[in-house]
Amino acid sequence: MKYILTIIFVLFMVGCSYEDMKESTVPKEESSFARDYLDLLRVKNYGYIKAQMHPELLAKLTVEKLDELSGFFPEGEPIKNELMGSNVRIFNDVWSANFSFESQFKVGWSISSVSMTKQDGKLLVTGINVYRTNESQRVLSSFANAELSVPKFLILALTIVTPIFMIVTCFFVYRTPIEKKWRWYLLSFVGVGAVAMNWTTGEIVTKIVTIKLLGVGASAASEFAPFIFTFTIPIGAIAFWVKRNKMIEQTIVNKGSQQDAT
Repeated sequence: MKYILTIIFVLFMVGCSYEDMKESTVPKEESSFARDYLDLLRVKNYGYIKAQMHPELLAKLTVEKLDELSGFFPEGEPIKNELMGSNVRIFNDVWSANFSFESQFKVGWSISSVSMTKQDGKLLVTGINVYRTNESQRVLSSFANAELSVPKFLILALTIVTPIFMIVTCFFVYRTPIEKKWRWYLLSFVGVGAVAMNWTTGEIVTKIVTIKLLGVGASAASEFAPFIFTFTIPIGAIAFWVKRNKMIEQTIVNKGSQQDAT
């Protein structure tokens, strides 16, 4: 029994690390630059805005376009401004990053983001995006706020039932008189394919050619992001139940043969 508990614990830890519960280290200097840059866009300090742009972006953004972007911020000073997410990468020795923020105003909310790179140690903005919303992304992406549907209930149920089925199967492997149990202990948690559903939008993404260990779970990239429910087809556990009776019979035959031999 201790082997089963060990396997379940290890797989649980793997599942936890697979989930997006990591709050990635956000570079303070760059995120502060992005926050200030967007605030200066809001107040139409276009001299500074243009001075920090990458030449390629500077050639595209006219004053009219900057006015349009600035106009997406609601009127007044922001009551609250929070970092929603960040993505920093280095590819071919080129540093780049994107920072997104949610700002609350007296009337309305805004979502804004800045993409940037570094050249000779200087931050240069490569992209800007701003749009207005009527509510916080925390509320819009919350579990309770989603519209309910049959497909959502089905995938939610499968996300819950699949790991239970795997664990129950592993327990029956322990109780079943068969040979080479260690193999079935592991196979009980093997799944093929994956189905992931965005709980807020209902969008479903499938992957057919993939093998997972305990490939189920619910995660959200951040408190602003929607829940993603994922489950896999428990092919290993299904195979055990299909072959169980035959394996029991084979074990009995093998034991009988060994007794006859002695």
